[in-house]
Amino acid sequence: MTYRIIDDGTYSEPVQQALEGVLAERLDEGDLEPTLRFWYRESPAVALGRFQAYEDEVAVDYVDQRDIDVVRRLTGGGAMYVEPGAVITYSLYLPREAVPDDIETSYAALDQWAIDALQSIGLEVSHEPLNDIAHPDGKIGGSAQLRKDDAVLHHTTMSYALDTSEMLRVLRIGEEKVSDKAIESAEKRVAVMRDYVDASREEIITALKDTFAERFDAEPGSLPNAVVSEARARASETFATEEWNRKL
Repeated sequence: MTYRIIDDGTYSEPVQQALEGVLAERLDEGDLEPTLRFWYRESPAVALGRFQAYEDEVAVDYVDQRDIDVVRRLTGGGAMYVEPGAVITYSLYLPREAVPDDIETSYAALDQWAIDALQSIGLEVSHEPLNDIAHPDGKIGGSAQLRKDDAVLHHTTMSYALDTSEMLRVLRIGEEKVSDKAIESAEKRVAVMRDYVDASREEIITALKDTFAERFDAEPGSLPNAVVSEARARASETFATEEWNRKL
């Protein structure tokens, strides 16, 4: 089985989420090789879980004032605040036969290569059921999945240098001033890679790519122009609309 690694392209959050659907469908139809893709974002955003209620998860006035995209993704799970350069997001698009049927087992299996890569640069991380990558001081990242007939989408977002106080303002709190106690509590729940290693975000992504390439004999690839065009159209029709993002 030939694997590809895609590590290019900067897009808005609606386009990124649209790409997930397009690429999963192409794999399901046999038109895409198994692929690892890294995300690069244009601006801060919130990735909202598929079944979450918009007003329950984000500080509506705050995100509106700052024009922060809140985009409902195709996968379940919790809301995540993301910033360009401050998080690392990767997606795996895999044939169903390459993924364990058991959900809990699959989360552990599909993030293990990333855990090994992070350990190789000195991060003390491990899998924490159901779907987290954890450091002894808190959560480094979390994963979510979408399963189709013959394809599995598995994506993971990890904190490299996330602004915890801003995260608290965006997710549910929405106040200009956040108490020291609230920030301290959040820092206990969220561990930030930069607090524990000197490696840059680019160096960490390189370690992830190298580990994946060695593990799965993967080669560099790129997104076809047709895929990007389809994702931009789908973002405009769905992922950038209030009908989709605020429907719950």
